[in-house]
Parts: sequence; structure tokens; C-alpha cells
Amino acid sequence: MISNEQGLLPKSEQRLQAQAEAYADRGVEEFSNLQRSLLKYSTELAKITDLNNLPSDLPAELVEIIEKNRESYIHFLRREKRGEIEFREQNIIKYNTTFKPVIHELKTKMSQSDYNQIPGFLNSGSNGSAFKIEVDGKFYAAKFSKSITQENFEIKPLLRAKGIEHVAQLIAYSFEDGVVIMDLLPGTDVTKFLPDQAPEYSDKHIVQLIETAIDLYNRGLIIDPKPSNFLYDQKEGFSVLDFHLRGNNSYSLGDMIIDLRTALSVRNWPRIDWSANNSDLEYSKQKTEKDKIYLPMMIRFLSILKNRFPQILNEWKQEFNKREADPRVSQRPLIDRSSIDVQHPNLIGYLSELEKMGF
Repeated sequence: MISNEQGLLPKSEQRLQAQAEAYADRGVEEFSNLQRSLLKYSTELAKITDLNNLPSDLPAELVEIIEKNRESYIHFLRREKRGEIEFREQNIIKYNTTFKPVIHELKTKMSQSDYNQIPGFLNSGSNGSAFKIEVDGKFYAAKFSKSITQENFEIKPLLRAKGIEHVAQLIAYSFEDGVVIMDLLPGTDVTKFLPDQAPEYSDKHIVQLIETAIDLYNRGLIIDPKPSNFLYDQKEGFSVLDFHLRGNNSYSLGDMIIDLRTALSVRNWPRIDWSANNSDLEYSKQKTEKDKIYLPMMIRFLSILKNRFPQILNEWKQEFNKREADPRVSQRPLIDRSSIDVQHPNLIGYLSELEKMGF
């Protein structure tokens, strides 16, 4: 707590930690070293009873941070947004009482074992690794970020996406443990489906995916279209795992919707041995098999857009044509015939149908 001489009433450790987190998030520069340090020491800051009389055993780095930012911090607290502080305070209580023991046990395993050998391992990416955990009979996804400031940044879109169906929902987080807890969404990573075992995505579920993307965009969010960020369940449809704040990004709604085609047509193809003498032939065969999936999916996908979301499709066409007219921009057509065996008997019909549709 901070002394009453500064005009502030005594507060609980959870409240003070919530205030320190809020200050780190909104009171200093995003992704700065100061932000990283404030988030790192938010638990320690919560234990300080008087910022003008610091404990003698504080880390030197923390003492320097307090000395340089004391007035700014106090000024920030006097303008605090009560709802934001209360949310963070409740999160701290929830995490410490519900998830902390399970996460600490998991972190011990992570320090001793290869992640792939740990039960519940889901995946690893450029920003961290995710595990399936069970708490009180319920399953969750626990994502460990590689950077504490990246974790803080990832919480923002999760908060903005609250209540949108078929997208990851924030349950709890801890900067001290470097983890974000989300609900465990149903389905299989679409990149895991083998070509001959992939489910037939229904038009209803494709529409649902498009509507989910629109809902996110309307909240100021954009989807990362990497196929592994999508799950599919034959009952529940598609789920979206990763999305970001749109900010000043020029990525349009039309471009984002059109990029969903990759997730809809991806399959888990065998790797080609490029050192083999017949690698070019194998690549050509596989490319044709991919086109036998991609082209009919594009007919369905574009038909759905034309019939259900014509404004989005028309806006995308206008943006595409505008870029096409700009000599500084290089882009590939949606149906790139230069990379397709246009004479293949199994593809001619699809290409003809797409041409009639204007593609």
C-alpha cells in the first residue's frame, strides 16, 4: 500500500499488484525495457507499504525504477480506471487460488523434460508453447510466452474478443509465471488432416468461420491466417486460436476473409525428398492433388461470399484491382493459372467454372 500522506487509502497486495500491472500496460512505452521490468516486478511492488520508505532488501534495479518513476506512478494511480484495476485484481486472486499450483507443477516438468514428452503438450510457435491442463475437472490451454511484454500484448486482443464465439477466451494470466490461461477450444488443427481423411467442411461451418472473422474485425482485431491457427470440429465447426490488434494495419477485412482459403484447403501432405532423382515429378503430382482440393473449395468459398457476403467480395475485388494498377505492388492472382496444370482433365472443369465466376 502507499502511505496516506499521498492521499491514497491503504490497499490489499492484490490491488497494488493490479495497479502496478495497469501502470506497466498503459503508463509507459509499449515493449520498452521499463515495461518489461515493471511487469517482472509487479508482485514485488505490491509488497511495498510506502514508496517513500523502501525496504532495504529490494533489488537495485527495482529501486532505480521506483526512484525514476515515483511521481508518474502516483499520478497514474490517481487517474486509475476502476474497472480495469478491479479486473486485474480479480484475475490475480483467481490465478493464485485456482491455477498457480498446477502451473508450477507444469513448469517444473518443462524445466526437466523435452516439451514433446510432457503429457498435454499442444504446440510451440515463435511466441511460445501451449499445454493442455486440467483444473477441477475442466480442461484449459496454458500458453507460456517467450517474452513478458509479448504476453502483456497478447492479453489485449483476448480482452477485446471477450464473448465472441469460436475464438480463444481469456480465463486468467500471470506475469510472474509467464502464462496465459485460455479455454480449450474443440477440434483438430486443420494442418493435421491427411488428404484422404479430411472432413468435408459444410457450407454452414464455412459461413460460421467467415462470420467469426467479421466479428473479430469489427472489434478492431485481425486474424493471423496461418493454417495452424484454426481448429475444426465436425459438430462445433471452426475455432480461431490467434488474432491481434488491428491498429494502423492496412490489412483489410476483404483480404483477411479471402486469406481464410488457405485454412480451408490445407492438408498434411507427405514431405518431398528433394535429394531424390524424381523429386520434380513428385512435386508436380502433389501440386495437382493439392489443386484438386483447392479449386473446388475455391468454387464453394467464392460462391458463399458472392451469395452471403457480396459487399466484402466486391470490396476485395476493388482493392485487388487498385493494387494491380500500382506498378510498385506485386501480387499473384487468386487462381494462379501459371502454377496450375491447366490441361489436366481433373482440373479443366474447375478452372472453367472459376473463369465463369470472374476468376
